[in-house]
Amino acid sequence: MMIRFLSLLILILSFVRAVPAESREVKKKPSPKVSSSNYFVKKEEKNFSLLMEARRFGRGEVIFLRLTPKDKKWINESYKVSWLGKDVILTKWEKSMVAFLPISPDTPAGAMTLEIVSKIFFVKRGQKQYQIILEPTKFQVIKKNQQIKVDDKFVTKELPKETLDFIQECKTAKEAAFSKQSRLQFTGNFKNPLDKIFITSKFYVRRDYNNKQGRPHGGVDFRGKTGTSVYAIQDGVVVLARKAYYEGNFTIIDHGNKIFSFYMHQDQIKVKVGDIVKQGQEIGTVGTTGMSTGPHLHLGAKVNDTLVDPLSLIALQSISESN
Repeated sequence: MMIRFLSLLILILSFVRAVPAESREVKKKPSPKVSSSNYFVKKEEKNFSLLMEARRFGRGEVIFLRLTPKDKKWINESYKVSWLGKDVILTKWEKSMVAFLPISPDTPAGAMTLEIVSKIFFVKRGQKQYQIILEPTKFQVIKKNQQIKVDDKFVTKELPKETLDFIQECKTAKEAAFSKQSRLQFTGNFKNPLDKIFITSKFYVRRDYNNKQGRPHGGVDFRGKTGTSVYAIQDGVVVLARKAYYEGNFTIIDHGNKIFSFYMHQDQIKVKVGDIVKQGQEIGTVGTTGMSTGPHLHLGAKVNDTLVDPLSLIALQSISESN
């Protein structure tokens, strides 16, 4: 039996070709191109095409909308768009119309409705609705044993009159800044506010301060050393640049069409109200002023009077393509 087995083994090996060691290496396939992980809705209608892009269709996000008429001459026609029952500001960009649709972090579950009114697009009915299902969103809740300790003056209501007057003054200034209305100031995608990005607190996190429940976090916190340059995330006009009680050294930039970005707790403010700034321009430096526990940048955003996650604006990739 052993002899027969050895004979069979020799016979099998005689048919096996020796493979050089270098040819045994597995050749690596070329790396695929990195594609967007964003969500897209694309519709080709009879008279126009529709594009909607978002990081995700969830609470606190922003959707970029582009409408492109099939006939070039229709770009000058009158159109009306409403999102979640509220009118949307449209801007004409060459052959298309664009808009930014905010989803409030408090939006109830269910379908979100986009309505387009146009006698040109919809000859018979004059309008059409599109519905997008809101994705489930769970915002982080910081446990009580992870509460944040801040100066008591930021969490107590028992403050001197002059302090209360200053807080009211700051509130009035913020409301005036966010009420500004201007044409769209930019034509490209948004960018990050710091050279190095490390997020320490996400959007709408609910936290406790000194054993008292605080409001949801209205922005995103980025780690940074005091003095680190802070950059404008988009072209725009400075509509507020001052010291505020809670926000510390505070800057608000109007990007047009009721789109604002704001920068809190800065060590220095390097712009003034009325300045026209470009994306990537230094507007201040990282600090720990106001209601802050350490050096960081709080970046926030508002779209059409709705507080949104600024990272959802930065994630959009189709803005530049529209131009």
